[in-house]
Amino acid sequence: MDRFIVNDKYRILIILILLCFCLILPQSSSRAATYYVDADHRAASDTNPGTEAQPWKTIAKATPLLQPGDTLFIKEGIYRESILLTKSGTPTSPITIAAYPGHEGKVIINAAEPIMRWRKCTGPDECAGNPFWEHIYVTDVGAKVQSHPDKAFAIRQVFQNGERLKRSRYPNAGWSYPTTIKNPKKTFSDSSLSKPDKYFTGSVCHVKTAVWHLDQIPITDFSRGTVTLARSPRFNISMQFGYYITSIVGEINEEGEWAYDPAQKKLFLWPKGDVAQNVEFTYREYCLYTHANTSWNIVRGLAMHNAYRYGVWLYHANDMTIENNTIEHTFTFGIYLQTTGGVCNNNRILNNTVKHSCFRGISVGGDASHCRVEGNYVYATGAEHYGEDLMHGPSHAVYIAGPFARVYNNRIDRAGYTGLYIEERGLGREVCYNYITNIGLALSDGGGIYTASFCDKPEQDHIHHNIIEDAIGCLSMIRRCDKGLPVTIEKYSGDTPGIYVDEEGNKRIIEHNTVINSHMAGIFFHWAPSNVVRKNTLYGNRKCQIYLSGKNSARKILENDELFQNILFATDAKQKTLLIAINYDNVHFGQSNENYLYNPYDPKHVFVSRYVGRRILRENLTLSQWRALSGYDGDSKEFSYIDQFDDVTIDQPKKSRIISNPSLDVVIIDLGSEKYCDVQGNKIYGSISLRPFESIILISSDFEIPNPLSQ
Repeated sequence: MDRFIVNDKYRILIILILLCFCLILPQSSSRAATYYVDADHRAASDTNPGTEAQPWKTIAKATPLLQPGDTLFIKEGIYRESILLTKSGTPTSPITIAAYPGHEGKVIINAAEPIMRWRKCTGPDECAGNPFWEHIYVTDVGAKVQSHPDKAFAIRQVFQNGERLKRSRYPNAGWSYPTTIKNPKKTFSDSSLSKPDKYFTGSVCHVKTAVWHLDQIPITDFSRGTVTLARSPRFNISMQFGYYITSIVGEINEEGEWAYDPAQKKLFLWPKGDVAQNVEFTYREYCLYTHANTSWNIVRGLAMHNAYRYGVWLYHANDMTIENNTIEHTFTFGIYLQTTGGVCNNNRILNNTVKHSCFRGISVGGDASHCRVEGNYVYATGAEHYGEDLMHGPSHAVYIAGPFARVYNNRIDRAGYTGLYIEERGLGREVCYNYITNIGLALSDGGGIYTASFCDKPEQDHIHHNIIEDAIGCLSMIRRCDKGLPVTIEKYSGDTPGIYVDEEGNKRIIEHNTVINSHMAGIFFHWAPSNVVRKNTLYGNRKCQIYLSGKNSARKILENDELFQNILFATDAKQKTLLIAINYDNVHFGQSNENYLYNPYDPKHVFVSRYVGRRILRENLTLSQWRALSGYDGDSKEFSYIDQFDDVTIDQPKKSRIISNPSLDVVIIDLGSEKYCDVQGNKIYGSISLRPFESIILISSDFEIPNPLSQ
């Protein structure tokens, strides 16, 4: 009998131990659940249990209930709400918020607000004397404005049938210049402004204050040709830079244009087809936002549109994954990782499409550490077409300020200013296998990849295996460059290099990159010491292939820079291979050797500008003369090197082409019957194989193709 009592005691003890063990296990392992939101389901209700048969109606109902390991599937439809993430998962049991399988891209989080009540203007007096008043509709948005959390709220974007409409503009095309500056911080006059007093009050002034900067500032007063701004621009207003004004009720002069009057809190519109239907305006601040310290969430497959500020706003969030989403028409940031006063580390921004952001496409804040930005497609940031107006901000497609980021295999196309901006505050970043095209469509002095500033930390930035094409730059709205309308690349292309290391930028390793057809330099060092440039291919960049600029002051003098094994290939006589511009005498900048400096059309392809005494000396030099002056490039070669091969004849006139592979796959290119040699003189024919993000320059040639049977 005692034996049975003892056994029972052991059984009870074992059961208690097992119960305790279960209690300390992560609860998500036993209770992970799947929930559903389907706004269009006929039985959808936020009082439902959230099953597929009885789904919730709103995302707002679902997200506060999620626990580690849970999955929330959202079915297709338009959701006019913002997603707020407050719950955290764990490394082994993340929370997943995703489009229902097969509904990817069809779950639309729309931050815009529809406008239902329109009426036609009653006459020109209601429309600031607009002669087209019969086409203009008006609506009162005061209730929406009053209820918005941003007390400075103004309508920033208007859409009809999903298309973003234009703000009215003065002048209708082009720009004007101030004729007098009353206060360079706020007030200027223009003698060409003959409109009545208050005509522009409440509108937005777009004033250029640098070749690379344009401010957008509300006008608080207009009187007798004088404009007063609500705040100071970043730099002083100048008669050397232009301006234009948008959102003026009296200047609506074609269908698809609108203006917002902040005093009356009314929106005026000449709708497409003269029918004011399916119109909406940006209203909610964000599509998705995280509370501070939220972590281990996965957001996948959603479409987020028309946010007043942010498409995705990760605020002090960690270990989040934002993947395979589409973010469009955000007025400020498409995806924003914010660290101000907090931590935002180890986040993953993967395979998203970010289109038509006005300020920045993807932005990783200053202290956001160890984040990955990979596989994203970022299109039309700030501008889509050359010479297009900027709506808001600096127009960086991707902006990386945090340390130890990996920026890998992103496709960046069309940006008003800069393609990939690598901020100075943190190093240890890897920027690689990105394909960047059509940069500087509205401003100049940016770059396909731009980075700047001195850092005393031991880490380095590694920029490698990127392909950059058509870094253009736009020099409109600058008096000294003014060539009238229309704004075309031929008239206004500017100083935008492929890779730009700006003032005091150091500790950058730049290798295995390809830069094609920059309208300035392939690689530009502006007062940037202690960098390494090796094994890059620079082809047909219009001013020069590599440009080194030095200033005789601490951390701006060229020293400890290294150029090794680069291909600098000019495609016309005006292009230089190497350009040195310094305001001192000593041309030594570090080391340079084993480069290919090719200009088939001009033997004097190296340009040096330096001070000798108090005089500026500018010289066009041959490679031999450059060697004699600098002591550099003893083993470097120029185009005549190819002529030494007896069995290869270079075609006349000299022709070349470049083929690049901006993909992660090995590609085979069929060359047909054409014959080429490369810069080393190797015979190229039949087909070539290119590894990921590799390029090759082919020089048209003639030679006898070996018979494979005789080998």
